[in-house]
Amino acid sequence: MRRSRTHGVSLLLHMLSHHRMRLAAVLRFTCLALSFCVLACGRDASSHAADRGRPARTAWQTATLDTLLRLAREDAADRDAPAQLASAADSASAFKLLRADSLRTRWVRSAVEQHGWPVGSVRGDSALEAAWMILQHSPDTAWQGASLRELQVLAERGDIPKPNVALLTDRVLGQRGEPQVYGSQFDLVESRAVAAPIADLANLDARRARMGLGPMREYVRKLEEVYKVPVVWPPRR
Repeated sequence: MRRSRTHGVSLLLHMLSHHRMRLAAVLRFTCLALSFCVLACGRDASSHAADRGRPARTAWQTATLDTLLRLAREDAADRDAPAQLASAADSASAFKLLRADSLRTRWVRSAVEQHGWPVGSVRGDSALEAAWMILQHSPDTAWQGASLRELQVLAERGDIPKPNVALLTDRVLGQRGEPQVYGSQFDLVESRAVAAPIADLANLDARRARMGLGPMREYVRKLEEVYKVPVVWPPRR
């Protein structure tokens, strides 16, 4: 049976661009600790070369930050979990969400190119969280992959929560056809949530802990509570 895929972040579902629904069980524990190895080295020579050819970035203005926060609120409103599950088979809803995600992506991608990620802005952590959320839900997989390295560096510096980078890492790996490493991605198969392939399952919880994520069994329990669907765990071999 063909899998339908819906991706979600912060207890939310996301529609992917291939018209399949993916349930990316992305329950961020911030204080509760459900939130690739972060690179400790500096940026490589190719990154510096790219910087030299890029126009200087300008500071985020208050009005621009307010637009970013508004787009994030719209993103969240589009991802009410029960409503998304109810409309999973509705192609009109799927295309509507995809179009909204594309428009938000275009705006945020352009803003980040001009101003960088909103680290230390006057709107605090909420602005960076908003930009990350729209990136995570974006149908622009090339933008996600290109952004991952920079966000890994920001996480190592403490500018962005490591759980956010872990979730994006799993998303990018899945797009490349590689196993995820933190267990955040699930497929909805015959009304059950089934984990996408995971690398080195025996050490999954240790990797999650290093990124500020809670134990996998706790994560699975939260998934069942939020989405009201049975979760197949541990994965069937």
